[in-house]
Amino acid sequence: MASAINGTNIVLYEYDSNAIYYFNGGTAQGTFDSIVCKELSRSQVAGTSVDFTKTGAGTIASFITDALDPGVTTIPAGTWTFSAYYSILTAFAGAQVKYELYKYNGSIATLLFTSATTTLTALTKTLYSTAMTVTQTTISATDRLLIKVIYLGTTTNQITLYTQSTNVAQVTTTIPLGTPFGASTNCTFNTSVEQVEITTLATGSYKEYIGSQINWEVSVDGLIALSGYSYLSLLSKLQNKQSIQVRFSIDNDNGDGTDTYGYSIIAGTCNIISLDINGPMENASSYSANLQGTGAYSITGTQVIDGGSTISTSSVNSFSYTAAGGETSVTFAGAIGATCISVTRGGVEVRLIATSGVPTDENVSFNSATGVLTFATARPLEVDEFVRMIVK
Repeated sequence: MASAINGTNIVLYEYDSNAIYYFNGGTAQGTFDSIVCKELSRSQVAGTSVDFTKTGAGTIASFITDALDPGVTTIPAGTWTFSAYYSILTAFAGAQVKYELYKYNGSIATLLFTSATTTLTALTKTLYSTAMTVTQTTISATDRLLIKVIYLGTTTNQITLYTQSTNVAQVTTTIPLGTPFGASTNCTFNTSVEQVEITTLATGSYKEYIGSQINWEVSVDGLIALSGYSYLSLLSKLQNKQSIQVRFSIDNDNGDGTDTYGYSIIAGTCNIISLDINGPMENASSYSANLQGTGAYSITGTQVIDGGSTISTSSVNSFSYTAAGGETSVTFAGAIGATCISVTRGGVEVRLIATSGVPTDENVSFNSATGVLTFATARPLEVDEFVRMIVK
């Protein structure tokens, strides 16, 4: 995802611990395991109201997520809450609706959970809420979620389900998901520690400080996308002075494709300081947001430890030798028991320093037990060639 959203290194997410999916009745998805589906999406299609009318018991409409959505391997336990507008033609006690949740693996839709039933009482369009209890369930990262809306009425009674426009139909899940900030082109995480002076007479001529409060903030710039609508979500939350959860994801592989190091993730709660939306004439629309961290941030995921040698002047020794010509080894008695960290020949750094075996080309080997530095037979030292070895 990093390469698609923001180069190869950093992605900023708005994180939602209870992802909401919308029933977009006007967007066709196709037929899946003989089930005709509309779109179930984290982005709401406002548009024109799209209504579904059903006479008698059965499925009113079905909805499925986009490919690779939600992209998780676990559905956490808890309660899913469905919210939608309905009306019935005539009132009677058996006018009820329920929801069924399926996973779709590319060929088969498997029933996972069924909600409670909700009795409809109003002849006019009314908002109803229905709960579904789910237990922790393992799914494939490529599985899609499919939801059926089912009417339990009689063969003659008619029901209408309303979606889109002002008739928002949605389900609040237990799935934690992060939405990349739409088409972001730059993300910055900044943190600092306030310093409190603790200078006393005992410190002499130098001031002393101690770390105090930690401050952190995030900024993001990007192009306005036609899907995802994350900037609209930010605008709504800024109006309501709501905090958001963010995850700043760093690709430690830096785009080399090896997946050796994985991701490190900085996460926390932010208040939205500012949001700029720019629409220049005959140019791409863009946006930028500044977010102020509130409370502590956490660091999870892969922690990368830098490689290389730690060098301190108190434990490093340098040995040098000027060749008479033709030598293939040099003994440095003072280097016995030490670790060789650098060798140069004529001022050129040697690429490979082996600890055993016969070296080849420009490489060398160093025997710590004897202090002998060996050169390739085919590449003996030249007359007046200068060799320097650094050990610790």
